Amino acid sequence: MNTTNINDQFKKTIFTLVLVLLFFSTIEILFRLTIVKTNNTSSFLGKYWYTLLPLELPDSTYLTQHNITHPDAYRIYDPMLGWKLASNRKAPPYYYSSLEGFRITKEEFQKKSITKKADYMTIGDSFTHGVAVYCEESWPYLFGELKQKKVVNYGIPGYGIDQAILSYMYSPVEADTIILGIIPGDFERATNIVYGGIYRGGNKSKPMFVFRDDGKYEIKNQPSLVGIDLWNEFKLGTNSNILRFEKSYDDLLFKKEFLDNLVTHKIYKMFKYRYKYINLPIYLKKYQDDNYIYILKILGVFFEECQKNQDFPIILLLDNKNTFADRINYTNPWGNVINDLKEMGFFVVDPLESIVEMYTNDPKSIINNDGMHYTPLANKMIADHLLENIDQMKNSK
Repeated sequence: MNTTNINDQFKKTIFTLVLVLLFFSTIEILFRLTIVKTNNTSSFLGKYWYTLLPLELPDSTYLTQHNITHPDAYRIYDPMLGWKLASNRKAPPYYYSSLEGFRITKEEFQKKSITKKADYMTIGDSFTHGVAVYCEESWPYLFGELKQKKVVNYGIPGYGIDQAILSYMYSPVEADTIILGIIPGDFERATNIVYGGIYRGGNKSKPMFVFRDDGKYEIKNQPSLVGIDLWNEFKLGTNSNILRFEKSYDDLLFKKEFLDNLVTHKIYKMFKYRYKYINLPIYLKKYQDDNYIYILKILGVFFEECQKNQDFPIILLLDNKNTFADRINYTNPWGNVINDLKEMGFFVVDPLESIVEMYTNDPKSIINNDGMHYTPLANKMIADHLLENIDQMKNSK
């Protein structure tokens, strides 16, 4: 090969390398233009569910300044549950709590009465609590009125099924029948040790069930970390022993690499993590999925606790905007859950089909102005549906 050919080949190689470099540089610049930074967190297109990896250390003020540590908060920090309703607290116009920390009406709040025993206890999340409606418009209250029985509402906004079950186990109030209201997202919450998940950077933590090979369990993160203590765990990153209990924990969340200087690489790691952990909702999965099995184990604890206390457990499955959407692709999205719960021995109240139909025709009749929770009409329909199912069960015995 002569010198001219060698020079031509060298020029072609350099030209190709320059083109490749320009291409990737352009991609890097374009990706950098899509990144939005909020609370010391960078996200693709400004969407928190597209947070770049590795996670940046959250702003300490974000973790230390939030409602559950405020002295006048309606929801307060609790070392055993993560958070709970404050005792004897009001947050007008909608919210009032009893001396025992369950939701009550304004009239009941003014009486300051003590409750030790009830006929029914409802546990669950914000849909059970009745967010964005008066207590008198929540389904637990309406059910109590229809049944003419004493109902205590221990539904707490933000709870997963694990916290809901623990709230029953730790409650100072006794009840004969325990109704656990569940939306699909309550399953995901139970797999997180940080509210919303480590990936989404929640600012408070919660306890978690950890099951041993012999079937027994421990409850980790009690007392639950909050504020600067939680911030220090984020600071530890891959060295944190607490954050590792989260089911979707991966070293990808914190592990730093040289290529992380490139936004393109951070976006790649983000999509790699999402592909591995953020896919189908747990309630759509089956026994092959570890998280689905984990959820059934937690519900098994609930069943055993009710048997031990001679209480009757009921599971009320509640549709929300996510399941309304899932019904487009799935004929019976709750099917696996219903079958498995019944096999475990639970009395299960299936989702109310008429709510789905009404939502399809008129979403605002079912979903409140907050864009998420039930309207008073929807809560009334749930209360009627619950009463009908319980009465049918008792008549069939």
